[in-house]
Amino acid sequence: MLVSRNLSTIDRTLRGVIGVSIFIFTLFFSNYIEDSIVWWLLFIFSVLNLVSLLTAWCPIYHLANLSTYKAKDE
Repeated sequence: MLVSRNLSTIDRTLRGVIGVSIFIFTLFFSNYIEDSIVWWLLFIFSVLNLVSLLTAWCPIYHLANLSTYKAKDE
């Protein structure tokens, strides 16, 4: 199954900033997070944002039939 892009450049940039910020926070400032479940949820959320950044595809947008991608973004 081939997936088509559904994220615009701005959407990808925001996901990158959020993903990197939370990823760094979970790795280097984990002593502020007391619950390991919260740590894992934040870590998984950051990794999923980074995967969306790299692939330009969001599974939630796909399920909701949404797209912020326009052909002129390229």
